[in-house]
Amino acid sequence: MFDKIQHIGYYTADLEATIDWYNKGFGALSAGGGDVASSVQVPGGGINAFLRFGQVEVELIQPADTSNLPKDGLVMHHVGYVVADIHEAIEDCKARGFRFAADAPRTNQLGQQLLYFHPETTNNVLMHLTQLPAPENAVATGVGGGVQVAKIVHAGYLVPNVDEAIAWYVDKFDGVHIGGGPSRTGSRNAFVNFGQVQVELIEPIDPERLGGHHTMDHVGYVMDDIHAGIDDCCGRGFKFVADTPNTNSVGQQVLYFDTTTSLGSRMHLTQLPD
Repeated sequence: MFDKIQHIGYYTADLEATIDWYNKGFGALSAGGGDVASSVQVPGGGINAFLRFGQVEVELIQPADTSNLPKDGLVMHHVGYVVADIHEAIEDCKARGFRFAADAPRTNQLGQQLLYFHPETTNNVLMHLTQLPAPENAVATGVGGGVQVAKIVHAGYLVPNVDEAIAWYVDKFDGVHIGGGPSRTGSRNAFVNFGQVQVELIEPIDPERLGGHHTMDHVGYVMDDIHAGIDDCCGRGFKFVADTPNTNSVGQQVLYFDTTTSLGSRMHLTQLPD
């Protein structure tokens, strides 16, 4: 069903400062943005901006009420999944028991049609279907510049029970559990592929603190050459948690950014196995 992850969305308390940070750190360029209407996913509304670097996109949202947000940090907000035909995908998802936060898709500032799932049917996490505009109507600003991220391999979630979370993705999205097990931090994780996308599920050592819901944890950015990507990012002022990547249970080479240099947000570079 899903062709790729179009973007990860973040809340920020200072949109202009965060745009500047992405520009300096990732070489990102703004592709557009504007006002955001009040909705289930952004109560009270706000303003947003879309940024691009390499072949990926990020959406930044400054909500009207920023009182609960860190002044100098990013808070993961949602995932946008691309589908070929959004109306067909909506009907398919309804047949699988999903509900949506509106009656019909809307078109954003980049010409993308999107419709959010109602969070009551997605383990209380925010995600939306996205249909991209035809190539001749697409906004190409920023594509190919900055850090050469090829794609987003997955969003990672903390979950109270990894086995139940695997079963949910298998049931709801025809997911395939491809691997996982004990992690280096003592927790358990799992990787599930569905369509052309992937999710990483992480059960922390103390899952009771999650309150029974999924919590967004990190994003994985794919590099064709992770070592070249590390050198590039270090030259741009980033630091990493180790000197070299580790190889996870599904053969991906992974190296996390030091969160003191990534606005407190967890993200990692990834090189996929051949």
